[in-house]
Amino acid sequence: MNSVDPPFDREFLDKIPSGIIILKDRRIYYANTKARLDLNIPTDHRALSVEQFVEFLAPSEREKFARIISESNTPLPMESEWQAILPDGTSTWVQVRVSPIDDRHDLVLIRHIGKLKQIRADLDATQKQYHDLFSKSPNFLFIFKNGCIDYYNRAFVEKLGYSEEEIEEKKCLPTFFVSPEHRARIASYLLETKRDLITGKINGKDSIESQLFFPDETTELELLCKDGQRIPVMANVRKLYLEKTAIVQGIMVDLTPVKQLTDLKFDFLTLSQHTLRTPISNLRGHLDFYHSRLKDGINSEEKDILEENMLTAFGRNLSQLETIVNDLSDIAAIRMGKFKCNLVLEDFVPILQQAIDGLEFILKRYRVHIVMEYPTTPFILNVDRLRMMEALRNIFENAIRFTGHGTVEITLSSEEDNKIARLICKDSGVGISSEDLHTVGEPFMTFHSSASQLGLGVFLAKQVISDHGGTFKFESEGFNRGSTVTIELPLIIPPDQEIKMIQSETKVSELIKRASTSQNYIKRMDAVQQLGKLGLESDEARIEILTGLEQIILHDPDRTIRNLASTLYSKIKSSSEEKVVNF
Repeated sequence: MNSVDPPFDREFLDKIPSGIIILKDRRIYYANTKARLDLNIPTDHRALSVEQFVEFLAPSEREKFARIISESNTPLPMESEWQAILPDGTSTWVQVRVSPIDDRHDLVLIRHIGKLKQIRADLDATQKQYHDLFSKSPNFLFIFKNGCIDYYNRAFVEKLGYSEEEIEEKKCLPTFFVSPEHRARIASYLLETKRDLITGKINGKDSIESQLFFPDETTELELLCKDGQRIPVMANVRKLYLEKTAIVQGIMVDLTPVKQLTDLKFDFLTLSQHTLRTPISNLRGHLDFYHSRLKDGINSEEKDILEENMLTAFGRNLSQLETIVNDLSDIAAIRMGKFKCNLVLEDFVPILQQAIDGLEFILKRYRVHIVMEYPTTPFILNVDRLRMMEALRNIFENAIRFTGHGTVEITLSSEEDNKIARLICKDSGVGISSEDLHTVGEPFMTFHSSASQLGLGVFLAKQVISDHGGTFKFESEGFNRGSTVTIELPLIIPPDQEIKMIQSETKVSELIKRASTSQNYIKRMDAVQQLGKLGLESDEARIEILTGLEQIILHDPDRTIRNLASTLYSKIKSSSEEKVVNF
């Protein structure tokens, strides 16, 4: 036996895969092969100084470690961790364990724990991430141990309304947050789990691999908040047994949004059926009435009147059906990101006038009076004429429907140093409660039994206003107190600034071309007006102007321009002797 110093066996120590240091009287007496390799010291050196020994430690650790080793009055720590430097210069950690052998000798075990420490740090970071994820989850996460609440996330405190102190006080009564009709079932499940462990039916020491986990169980129930409100949830739980502990862990998903979506779909189907049935029933009624009159026999004059009335009714009801289909199509386009507004520079005032002009039928039906207040000066905006007109009609029609035998005030003004066009629509109708204000503008939302549409008008109007860079605001002080819609749109040209029309083109052909082909409403309107101011020196000029006006009447998409062209056409035709048409 080749011993370093009885009872140490050098050959045995050299075979140990860990670094071993022998201390004798607090001096480094021997280092085995592994320790010398780790410290980068030749193996033929028998003695090892403290200075050589601490070379493998980080510079900040060396003085402290040398002092602990050298001071005989200071007891050696049984276990400690130190930052060290590997031979290749990389940083690591080592664990030092000291075991007294006799009065003079101590055995020091050096073990690299850099990888282990990194694994621990990674596990701690992962655990923290999961803990943060669980705590911030909107679902209810929980763990029961032996029938008592052991863990719960933040949702319990925020959604159920109980404080952490109240939950801790009732943690051994875990059914306190369950609705009364479900408590017996939950309590029975927890008691059965605990009873199986107590009675030995589940033995954690025997065949633990097959008995540890049990299949997931899913059920629907209601949770009871502190204020009495109920929350429907879908609970998914799993029970497991770990030695003498019965554990139930699970997650409860709030079904309130799902229930609301289901109710919304049902309401949509019901409302769609009612909304579609009205125009279809009207069409069927007019058609049946027409057939019955034909069977009874009618003269040609009465038949013409009956057919004219029927066609008018058909057109009105088909327009209503077309509006419904278009609204649904627009909703689909918004969902798919394909809803676009084609903005061009136009005057907002004629658009507003035309939107109001189209309300004659509904005004008579609901016996509502409109009070309008807006300037005659142009309000030039970047606007999609058709989309904006549709949005304004939706807003105005809502105000009329929910007023009934009252007044709707519509005002247009410029604000913020002529940078904003502000449109206000104020009605004296039924209004909306403060609790429902935040849902105004959501699709398929209706608030009164008088609503005959799908609840898409305000939603689509808000989308159009937003695409124009504007803002939409709805206000109401409550039921029977009316409501106010405020729309603000950015002005491109202030109303007080003179709009300089292009008047350099004086030839008839050039004006007709501009009136027929320009995409700009203002340019087309100006060209038509300039045609009305031209002198009629020759029959050729008069015929050319009339021909151009005919094309505008037949093909221009704007009703205001078509009406203007029609008026000019009639005046020119009836004033063949005049040289200038004064318009």
